[in-house]
Amino acid sequence: MADLNRRDVMRYGAAGVVAVATVGMGMQTITAARSDAAPQSPAAPDSRDFDEVYKGKKIKGVHNSNGKHELRINNKKLALTAIDTLFVPEDGSAPHVGVGYISAVNHYDPMEIDADANKDGLKKLAKKTVDTLGDLELSDEAAQEHRH
Repeated sequence: MADLNRRDVMRYGAAGVVAVATVGMGMQTITAARSDAAPQSPAAPDSRDFDEVYKGKKIKGVHNSNGKHELRINNKKLALTAIDTLFVPEDGSAPHVGVGYISAVNHYDPMEIDADANKDGLKKLAKKTVDTLGDLELSDEAAQEHRH
């Protein structure tokens, strides 16, 4: 057996520590990936969600806690974009800044969805969209998201 000096012991020992650390980190990554892939329990439905018919068109709205609400008209998605905007209420109450949602249909008329007084805002937006469309249907382009 070859003679080992202190320098060789340190070199091989350091290489062994690095190898063990690398394997350990790899195992953590694999374990984390498996736990992420595990089925997540679905979030409880929001009481404001709806799925109904309005003026002959099926409207469906789903409120998501991350603000990415979903709206469909006759099973076609209408992409919504959240923007900060100034609201001037029609009832004469004080103007306020809030989050408004716009789409290809109501681009210049943001709708509040999340505020307490506007908890049914997504449904109002769906109905307003149907009123604007009349006999027309949403195009496939209405589902394309855009940023402001």
